[in-house]
Amino acid sequence: MINFQMIDKLSQNLIGTLKRFPLASFSAFIFTIIVITLMELEPYQRDSANVIMATKIAFVSSLGIILFPTLRLFWSNFVMSIVGIALLVGYYYILPTDIIHGDSNIFFRHFLLLLAIFLMFIWTPFVNVKISNKNIWEWTQNFILVLVSTLFFSLILYAGISLALYSIERLFNIDISPKRYTQLAILVFGIYGVNLFLSQIPKYIILLQVRTYTKAEEIFTKYILTPLTIGYFLILLAYSAKILFSMQWPSGIVAWISILFSIIAITTYLFWTPLWEKENIKFKRAIWIAILLQTVMLGLSIWMRIEEYGITESRYFVALFGAWLVLMSFYFIFIKEASYKWLFVTLTILLIGSQFGKYSATEVSKQNQIHRLKKIISDDKFINQELDTKDKKSIYSTVKYLYSHHGVDSLNSVTPQIIKKYKDTNSTTYFPDFVAKELGLGDISKWNGVKYRLFFIDGNREIINIDGYKYLIDFHYDKNFDKTYNIDKNLSIKSEAEHLNVIQNGKILASINLNDILKPLNSKYTEYSNSVPPNKMEYIYKDDRLDIKFLVNYMRVADDSNITSMDTNILFRYIE
Repeated sequence: MINFQMIDKLSQNLIGTLKRFPLASFSAFIFTIIVITLMELEPYQRDSANVIMATKIAFVSSLGIILFPTLRLFWSNFVMSIVGIALLVGYYYILPTDIIHGDSNIFFRHFLLLLAIFLMFIWTPFVNVKISNKNIWEWTQNFILVLVSTLFFSLILYAGISLALYSIERLFNIDISPKRYTQLAILVFGIYGVNLFLSQIPKYIILLQVRTYTKAEEIFTKYILTPLTIGYFLILLAYSAKILFSMQWPSGIVAWISILFSIIAITTYLFWTPLWEKENIKFKRAIWIAILLQTVMLGLSIWMRIEEYGITESRYFVALFGAWLVLMSFYFIFIKEASYKWLFVTLTILLIGSQFGKYSATEVSKQNQIHRLKKIISDDKFINQELDTKDKKSIYSTVKYLYSHHGVDSLNSVTPQIIKKYKDTNSTTYFPDFVAKELGLGDISKWNGVKYRLFFIDGNREIINIDGYKYLIDFHYDKNFDKTYNIDKNLSIKSEAEHLNVIQNGKILASINLNDILKPLNSKYTEYSNSVPPNKMEYIYKDDRLDIKFLVNYMRVADDSNITSMDTNILFRYIE
């Protein structure tokens, strides 16, 4: 029997959500449609101006899903909607035009922006209100539970629909592409999940009542989180004592252990909120003193890495997190009425500030690496070409970092003549290799420990001619991992032991030696890094029943002339 009362309640919740957060729901819809559509494109279609614009809109809309609700929690007025739209338009124009093939760190930076705005959910309802930490923690718990329940119910819905599709596929012999299951996940989480999450946000957060912990919550706080915090602290304390006695510098891993300890310690502190009594003041301060002490170890560890290798974006964020820990430690140790909301406000500000301007992670790391490179190549030792392997590696790794994160032009202020020569000659050599040779660093493979060669196409394949072929497959090969691609219900291809096996109903129709792809290139391209015309990176296999064409984009070849990894498109035709 249909439960009309439940249907009516769900409808009211949906309508209420659309009324409260229309721009967030619209952003989720736009993001979902764009991502699902982009998944339908073939590789040669992904460089068009329209696709780039759509990708940037997807980035912007994913930010809008979180931004619009947080602004509404800050101030329930249409003005905040206009502010949100203006911020998103500005972000669209800040995003790089080569977003598809540009710096991979764009995704990490975008994730940090999403995290920063997500944190705003916790403090925006209380920014202009003086409220107890117990009330703030009550909303924080409520928010976490809403998020977890949304993920849980969305996963249940996705699993149910996926099982139904799989049943149809098996029972009716209908071939459903694995891509459809990914698109289904995006649809469920992007539309249903977002609106379910928004519908559970209380209208009057300020009126949430503080409740006492259940027995399970109290046990979790006292007997799981607290011992974990004490255990990690004792481990780090013992390691610190070892350093003092042995006078050995801390290893790199200690930074990540210190960060993990700090996160667990702060989580423990927050979970103790309903349990604090006046006599617990020493215990409360002890947690922050422990965090402060271990932040010293964190600072020492990251300072050593920066001194030796310079600032990178990851080291920038570790140092930023350490500075935030010091600030919060002093605040909670010395301020009697310290408010939880400043934990999240300061972290939000630091994360957003780290993305823009002169002191952003990108700009600081770029300028620091340029400064280091200038210092090395202007040194008398470099001018006299008396460089040891360590200095050569340092130059090469710095050039490679600047090139991969900031492009060729980032080295204009360091090696302008080399940049000009690289552009004037239209060199197809891998840029860091070109710079290394122009600087007179010698054979890279000898001092860089290189045991392989790289082959990649010069530019992009703008058009893939699929005439006469039935399937186009994106194939990724790794020598260390076997992988199977299902072409249809009876036919598949599997990479195994340097071969590509074509399998029909469990029987191998053909076994193609992938190293044959390399044979025409081996004698002509002998450098560490080789840029090859697209038509030279093609290989055709034919027999009575199969017609297979490999369009290779990238290959990594070991010194024994075996391909260790490869990225290729495969055109496939099976003759019945």
